[in-house]
Amino acid sequence: MENKTEELIQGQEENEFQKKKDLAKDAYRLLNSGKLDQSEVKFRELIDMDPANTYGLVGIGDMYFKKKKYPEAIRYYRECLKHDHGNKFSLMGLLNSHREMRDLEKVIETAEEFRHITMEDPSLLSRVADAHRKLKNYKESEVFYKSALQINPQDQYVLVGLGHLFFAEQRYEEAIEWWKKVLAKQSKNIKILTEIGNSYRKMKDYVHALQYYEEAHEIDPRNFFALYGLAETYRSMKDFRNSVYFWELILKHDPDNKAIINRYADSLRGMGEYDKALESFNRVLSQEADFFAMMGKASSLKHIGHSREAEEIYLDLKDQFPNDSRPVVELAEMWMSEQIDKSIELLKDFHNSHPSNREVGLKLETLLKNYG
Repeated sequence: MENKTEELIQGQEENEFQKKKDLAKDAYRLLNSGKLDQSEVKFRELIDMDPANTYGLVGIGDMYFKKKKYPEAIRYYRECLKHDHGNKFSLMGLLNSHREMRDLEKVIETAEEFRHITMEDPSLLSRVADAHRKLKNYKESEVFYKSALQINPQDQYVLVGLGHLFFAEQRYEEAIEWWKKVLAKQSKNIKILTEIGNSYRKMKDYVHALQYYEEAHEIDPRNFFALYGLAETYRSMKDFRNSVYFWELILKHDPDNKAIINRYADSLRGMGEYDKALESFNRVLSQEADFFAMMGKASSLKHIGHSREAEEIYLDLKDQFPNDSRPVVELAEMWMSEQIDKSIELLKDFHNSHPSNREVGLKLETLLKNYG
């Protein structure tokens, strides 16, 4: 009789375990296929059977995360950690939820709270490193990234993060070094190709920048970042014809992008196509006030002989943006040919208010030397 009772209990336990297993399997299948509400029904049925079931608690947390209901997700991830103190999936969900809420301090605080899990998993360490990086705690960020690499030297997420860290610190050669480690295994990774291009462009190594942007462009001819990199690099090289070509490719697919229209107009101006440049700058200004477009418009007007209109724009910008030297410098240059005294006086006034502005100081010094 005792043996039969044990067999009956064992059979019931096995049936219950199988039912839980099937519920979890169905719930995650629905979750992964985007059927979030249906998955919730299954997860809650699982939790009703077993309130401490980690699959159910993490699953509901993940379901709320996908719905972008991060506080609710956090509640279930924490409930899971009460029952399973070493559950890294719940901790990852917690860190990701706080990150999506842009509460980076909370990411760091939570990682410290569950340090016993964090310090053993490179993916968790990298999330903490990311948070420190975005908070500009660069030394701390590097420590966490390097700790993650000690556990897994090939972790691609960590390698990418180190590249972003050194790029943020303007240590571009080191950023390239880490990103090239990613390319060694992901040679078609467009994001990394363009990031390397960005690093070379920051170093003014335009030949290498173009090489990586072109490689990314060959893989995906419509990729915004590759096209932007090519256009901006050619603009920096003053190869405005090529720059215009790539700006036009972007505008073909994104015709209302104000920032791109501004740069396109600037490249047209560099080519001497002042009427076309003016048309594009006016297009931006028809939508809203824009400092860059106003500066470009004034410069274009100046070059087509409308000096009075250009002067009015520069004076207006000088009053609106009294700490910005650009309207002052361009207006001073415009006055140099016929009103050198006014030009010197303009630069003097700005220099007296902003003595640390090196550009204005040098221009004023040159003018005083030659004409003072």
